[in-house]
Amino acid sequence: MLLNSFLVPTLYTETILFHPTRFHSLAEEKKAGARNVSSSPIPFYRLISSKAQPTLRSIFRTFIMDPMLDYINRYLLEEEIDELNINTYKDEAALQDIKKHFYEILVQKYPPTPNEQLLTSSKSDLSSSSSSTSKSSNNNMLAESLPVMEYCRGIEEGMKFLPNINMLVANFKENIVSADPFEVKYENSASFKLAEKDELGMMSRSRRKKYSSGRNLDILEGRNSKISMIDSEEPVRDDVYDEVLLDHGDHRLKGEIWSLRETLKLEASSGVPKEIQGDHHELYTLLIRCSEAVAIYNQQSAQELLNKIRMQSSPNGNGIQRLASVLADALEARLAGVGSEYFRRLIAGLVKSPDIYFLKGHHLLIRAAPFMRVYYCFSNRNILNVARNASKVHVIDFGLHFGFQWPSLIQALSKIEGGPPKLRITLVERPQPGFRPAKRIEAVGQRLKEYARSFNVPFEFKGIASQLESIRIEELNVNDDEVVVVNSIFRLREVSDETFAIDSPRDQVLKLIRQIKPQIFIQAESNRSYSSFFLTRFRQVLSTHAVFYDLLDSTIPRLDQERQMPENVHFVPDIINSIACEGADLTYKPETLKQWQRRNLRAGFEQLPVDLDIVKECKNMVRDGYDNRYFIQEDDNWLLQGWKGRVLHGVTAWKPKLEEGC
Repeated sequence: MLLNSFLVPTLYTETILFHPTRFHSLAEEKKAGARNVSSSPIPFYRLISSKAQPTLRSIFRTFIMDPMLDYINRYLLEEEIDELNINTYKDEAALQDIKKHFYEILVQKYPPTPNEQLLTSSKSDLSSSSSSTSKSSNNNMLAESLPVMEYCRGIEEGMKFLPNINMLVANFKENIVSADPFEVKYENSASFKLAEKDELGMMSRSRRKKYSSGRNLDILEGRNSKISMIDSEEPVRDDVYDEVLLDHGDHRLKGEIWSLRETLKLEASSGVPKEIQGDHHELYTLLIRCSEAVAIYNQQSAQELLNKIRMQSSPNGNGIQRLASVLADALEARLAGVGSEYFRRLIAGLVKSPDIYFLKGHHLLIRAAPFMRVYYCFSNRNILNVARNASKVHVIDFGLHFGFQWPSLIQALSKIEGGPPKLRITLVERPQPGFRPAKRIEAVGQRLKEYARSFNVPFEFKGIASQLESIRIEELNVNDDEVVVVNSIFRLREVSDETFAIDSPRDQVLKLIRQIKPQIFIQAESNRSYSSFFLTRFRQVLSTHAVFYDLLDSTIPRLDQERQMPENVHFVPDIINSIACEGADLTYKPETLKQWQRRNLRAGFEQLPVDLDIVKECKNMVRDGYDNRYFIQEDDNWLLQGWKGRVLHGVTAWKPKLEEGC
């Protein structure tokens, strides 16, 4: 390569200019014929006067050929090239200086080298010191700095092609992620924003705050590998928790439900603002077309479609506009190649939120929809049925849910005739980022202990921060003299599922539950399934969540400040993970109720019939206070819930099947 770069051009030039057969006068060349001259290369000496030719030949050999050939000879014959890098750069600088004098003889301006341009633009100490030193010391300093400068320049050029993941910011309130936290618009990358926090410590959707480039994002966001947990100063229990989590009778909750519905009617009568009107069909079409462009990584078309979707969507609009806003963020993150990082930051933001945020979102959701109330009623009634004559009850809860279900169970156990049994609750939840992975579980345990003390219920609590598939039966401390209940509400869908594996993680969890031998296993799941193919999965996510967002849009006022809380907790993580992530990072893999039924039967469980009294109580709950478009029914031992004729969720009870011969 060096031979081709230095030797070949030099030899070609010398052949044209100085070869004996080519170096002849113009008169002799004219005698040879104009055709032969025009067909051969034009010698350099023809461009200048004949008087200057001897001088130029002497200058060329003395200052160009001899130094260059000597340079090439030493460069090719030297065995230890690395030891002479500095000298090589010095010789190169001297050669550049000689060539500059040659340009001056020809009365031409010598072009600056790239290194000199880089040196001038950087305004380094080299330029300031060169004014007070000689030209030789200037060349030496330049030569010594060239390796470092070239190395830094290569790194700078290479970094332009890499996404700045360490500076990526996820705003789970606005469902936005960014490779550029300072809102500089880069082509083919998601334009994600920083947002300020509201009084709950959550990211604000409607407000946007710009930060200067001098701000340290590690301070704004927390270090990626050291996400801090919630502050221990948060109250363990107060009146707000009591109002939401305890049973105060149906009349109080009915009043809250009717108040919410009246606010919704008042908002509807005042007219729909123009900014939340739109063509639903056109938005659906744009979303489908954009997903197709993202699937084939057509960045130009995808960006154009995303811009159109942004113009018609809004995080504060109607249901489809809110959904389109979240889907657009997910598609943009996938297109930018930062989907997994975006989802991780999204979950980290939720982890850092205080429990009161989730409590308010939970309170709004149970006033707008009966889903969680039905699950808690079904679960607590079944636990009370098996615990009525027991002295010890052990509830193993797969899934934290902040312990919102258990204060009402403690309250109900305290009313059992003859005194309440001893209650043990074991919470199993995945570890949280930070130095204390079980801190939130411990806070829930302290809260439940306070409720048990106030209701005089003997209580014992244990929290385990672990993935469900990693739990061993020895960690649960199951005793033979206690009634064991396993409770899982929307938790098993987050366990990974290797469909083609002999023993998938979901089957391992079901095997663990069977080893526990509970008197009852209560399971609530969503009635949906996502494909492994992106385009099919996108349509499934769009169809499923369009129902959920329509449900919230029909039952919660759009201007309610707390409306985004249930959206951010229950829907946004599912959407972002299902659309922006792929492969091992695709953690949300729900199955239909029929699929779960077949899986549990294969695992050795038998399904228990639904108690008709529980069905009647849940139907009365839905009919008395909620929108008449909700429905609840029993089918194939599942208690089903839905909206506008579509089944959304189901809850059922299982028990391990007795082995033959037992």
